[in-house]
Formats: sequence, structure tokens, C-alpha cells
Amino acid sequence: MPDIHAKLSASGSDRWMHCPGSVVLEEYFEDEGSEYASEGTQAHAIAETRMRARLDPTPQNVRNAEYAEETTDAEMWAFTGQYEDYCSQIIDGMQLQGRIVRAYVEQRVQFNDWVPDGFGTVDFCAVGGDDLHIVDFKYGKGVKVSAKNNSQMRDYALGFLQEFALIYDNLKTVTMHIVQPRINNVSSETLTVEELLEWAEKELKPKAKVAYNNTREYAAGKHCKFCKAKAVCKARANSILGRIADILIPF
Repeated sequence: MPDIHAKLSASGSDRWMHCPGSVVLEEYFEDEGSEYASEGTQAHAIAETRMRARLDPTPQNVRNAEYAEETTDAEMWAFTGQYEDYCSQIIDGMQLQGRIVRAYVEQRVQFNDWVPDGFGTVDFCAVGGDDLHIVDFKYGKGVKVSAKNNSQMRDYALGFLQEFALIYDNLKTVTMHIVQPRINNVSSETLTVEELLEWAEKELKPKAKVAYNNTREYAAGKHCKFCKAKAVCKARANSILGRIADILIPF
């Protein structure tokens, strides 16, 4: 699949929801990539290969997994195995409840009902009865990621609801999971479909409209960490100078 990025990406939604002006600023900077990004891409590819072999053990899928094991270092193989086991446990848990489960790996979804041109790829998702599970695999270890109030995960869940609206029209709950094995971090959040849709209409949709229309509104905060324009952002610079002033002149 070509390397295409949404203007308002799910992964960047925490940033553009808080700082809509960052969308325009980031357009002036190329994505230079990094060693960590390359490592994460490799880990996701291994995780995908393992899950496809687990869900559909055709000879080709099994051979792909065997080759991946032979060519992957022991650490990455172990951590992707933890992700594979976690996803499999979700399936097993629903099957033990007598539910028919359908699972999807690297599922492309669109959530443009709420975010203009919004799309993304879900690492793993599974439906059993009226429950939907969305799992995101994080290979990084520098920043602990929580599923609580995670706009990226909610975007993915909305994308699945939009993409499969005609197939799964009875879903009641959505559980979103973060699996970050290198720092032993597993997090989840469960919302009713009604709660998720209410958030989408009241929070996501209006903020996405502002960000998409190339506003020049800026706001500094934790979301600046991964912004490509942070080095030249006046709002961030003023925020830093303000904090320094508060320390030096505490009155």
C-alpha cells in the first residue's frame, strides 16, 4: 500500500484537536523518520505476519511466520509474541462465552463522517456478539501510552463502525486496547457505542472542522512532543518562556 498520510491523522489527533494550527505548520516540514520509527515499522510487520498465521494457518501464512522467526532478533520476536497472545486471548474470551468471533488484521478504515478525509489502519479488531474490540500495538518504550481518553483509538473505533455499518448494526460496546510490551504496559477503555458517537459529534467533529480549514490557532501543551514544527512554534516558545519566568520570578 502506498505511503499516504491523512491531513488529520488518527495518530496526530490529540495534537490537532488541542492545537489546530499545527496542521498548517507541519506542512512545512518533511517526515525525516528515525531509527525508532523504522524499528516500530518492522515490529508491526512481524506482528501482522504472526496474527495472520494464527488466524488463518494456510501453508503460505505459516511459512511467512516461520521465515519471520528465523530473521527476527529474539527480543522483537518475544515482544510481538506478547501482542499476538493478547489478541488471541480476546478471541478466546468471547468464544468461551459462546460467541461467533470475526477478527481483522491491519484493517483499513475511514472515519470521514466526523473527520474530513479521515482514514487509518487498525492493527487488530474483533467482533463477538454486540462487542467490538480494537487493539493498537505500540512498540516504543519512550512514552507510556494509555487507552483512556485516547482520541487515536476512538478514531479507529469510529472508523470500524462507519466501515462495517451494514454488517454490524447491533454493536453496543467498544473496548479499545493499547499493548505496549516493551514497558509491560497494557491499557484499555470501554465505551458504549452511544458514548463514543456522542464524543465524536460534540468533540471530534467540530475540532476536526477547525483544524481542516487551516486555522492559525495555536496552543502549547503535552501534545507538542511529537509535533514536527515544535522547534519554530511561537506558542510553544512563549509557553516555555512563561514557565521559566514563573520559576525565576515566583511572585
